[in-house]
Amino acid sequence: MMSPIHESCSLDTTTSLDPTSLTRRISFDVVEIREYNRILSDNPATTNGPPVGLGWEYSPEDTVRIDLETYESYQCNARRSKRQLAIPSEVRQEMLLAEGYSFGEIAKTVREIRKIRERRNISFHHMKYDPIAERVETLKRGVKGIIPGKSLIPGMKRKKLESPAPVLVQVTSKGA
Repeated sequence: MMSPIHESCSLDTTTSLDPTSLTRRISFDVVEIREYNRILSDNPATTNGPPVGLGWEYSPEDTVRIDLETYESYQCNARRSKRQLAIPSEVRQEMLLAEGYSFGEIAKTVREIRKIRERRNISFHHMKYDPIAERVETLKRGVKGIIPGKSLIPGMKRKKLESPAPVLVQVTSKGA
């Protein structure tokens, strides 16, 4: 049995006398519309309320198959903006309650997402310090090689000094 994706597309391969010139064309002729179950998502992009996602399950009996030409004739002026596609938080909450989620599960997820957003915000604001942190780490690795008692070559031992010499490290920035 052919899977639905193979039923809706066909691949035409045409060859000329020249074996190096191969022309391929793919075309679709059927649109399959499925309604998937809605789930409580963990997407932190939602600014207010619970995020809704699509699950993996759908009902094959409710699947609708439409000829591509017919579908496109109905869809020609039906494009919606991002703002029109956004679902208000109250509606998302009602959807999730209808799917069987409890108020507690929804509230817990909203709190977790708020924490994720806060951590991302902190990470974003600390990114400007990443080059400095990298230099400090490089400096630390370099200093480990000159500390008395530590070997630069694995397996070799250094003679320990009775009193370790102090190490002075000065970090300066360019243009200062």
